[in-house]
Amino acid sequence: MHRFRNSLAAQIFVAIAATAALIIAIMALLVAFSMRDGFAQYLLRGELTRFDALEQALIETHVDAAKGWPEFTDNPDRWNKFARTHFQPRGREEGRGAGPSNGPPPVWRNGPPPRGPGGGDRLSIRGRLMLLDSEGVYVVGAKERAGLFEKRAICVNGNCENGKLLGYIGLNAPLLSASGGDTFFLRRQYNSLALSALLAVLLSAIAAFFVARQILIPIRQLEAGAKTMASGDYSARITQDRSDELGQLIVYYNALAATLGRTDKAEREWISNTSHELQTPLATLRAQIEAVQDGVRQPDAETLAGMHAAMMRLSRLIQDIKILSHSREGGLTTALHLEDLSGIAREAASVAKPLLEKKQINLELDLPEKALLMCDRIRIFQVIDNLLQNAARYTNAPGQVRLSVQDTADMVHLIVEDTPPAPPEADMPKLFDRFYRAESSRSRAFGGSGLGLSVCRAIVEAHGGMVTAERSAMGGLRVTIALPKEKT
Repeated sequence: MHRFRNSLAAQIFVAIAATAALIIAIMALLVAFSMRDGFAQYLLRGELTRFDALEQALIETHVDAAKGWPEFTDNPDRWNKFARTHFQPRGREEGRGAGPSNGPPPVWRNGPPPRGPGGGDRLSIRGRLMLLDSEGVYVVGAKERAGLFEKRAICVNGNCENGKLLGYIGLNAPLLSASGGDTFFLRRQYNSLALSALLAVLLSAIAAFFVARQILIPIRQLEAGAKTMASGDYSARITQDRSDELGQLIVYYNALAATLGRTDKAEREWISNTSHELQTPLATLRAQIEAVQDGVRQPDAETLAGMHAAMMRLSRLIQDIKILSHSREGGLTTALHLEDLSGIAREAASVAKPLLEKKQINLELDLPEKALLMCDRIRIFQVIDNLLQNAARYTNAPGQVRLSVQDTADMVHLIVEDTPPAPPEADMPKLFDRFYRAESSRSRAFGGSGLGLSVCRAIVEAHGGMVTAERSAMGGLRVTIALPKEKT
């Protein structure tokens, strides 16, 4: 029970149900007050219709010269007596003292309306009735109370225009219900209103329950999925069957799970491939050292050269791993200066040319006089060197490699393309992945680690550029690097 009270479903249910109940209660109270006042006003107007005889008598006693009824001014007793004499009570029967509405004053069957003890008015008229002049100014009678008040115009022949409006008969609403039937009617209406409000609250509670449940189901699915991912299992997916915000959240959850799964797999492959790549030069270096220790080999120039080559391969591998790890952490720093990309390309070409010529691969340069841009000279040199080394490793002899630079208004494009063979089309998007080889056995034979193109992409992206690979018109691979002249 305690868990349910603290659950999100309970909070949503209580919030919706309580809000609906509060709104319904306020509306019910407003309707009840409006009904009471409206019914009282209806009764009040009904009472005013019983003053036909009094209106006719006031018309006959009206003094035009005084513009009113001077006989009643400052004489409430005379007014009360006059009103009682000409008042038409409820239940008056035709032919029993009732005259026409514009005829002579009525004759009461048993005399004037009775008065209560001490002169009280059992019809509650004396304390409610008043007389006003044509401008609505009080003349005599009861004072107007705050609350419901109605008045009836006193007009000659029912025409209140052209100076025929003589005054008003005012009537306050009774302080207490004057009729048991009226009270019974209001009680019945209040009971019906209360029942309707209760039914509305129940329906709101049921609707709140289903709304809370509909919201809670996907949230519980997300909770279960999050627990599964927290345990290291990224294979769990949630069925997407909604189109609202929770449905979008489920889509993002599934995308997050898929991304984490790929990242986890890549991390495991990264560790496995890194350990494997480190193991090869270390094993070579260890074998050479142990052979020297055992006297099998002499520490001559050939042995030392082999050990140095293994050590250099290990050093390059460690450096490549360091660059990639820094790029993933956002910590790959670049010392940017205004450099000539054509000059860097010529320098890298002169370094790689002996290797290319040894493998019977011709290097063609297509470079402008100058191509200035903001870059890190050492890093960009490493990129060009990696691309040329990669071309030397994968191009069949005799072959050709072309290195070109194209200078535009905002960008500088560096292009390295070669002759066959070319990687399969399916492998093109994967060439820049860590430790990826289109032909792993061949690349290992030539000493490749599978990190060269990954390092190129990391350095280019650190410069704010972009690198792409596609099939070359020369029949091999074409790698295009786009570098902005000013890093954004």
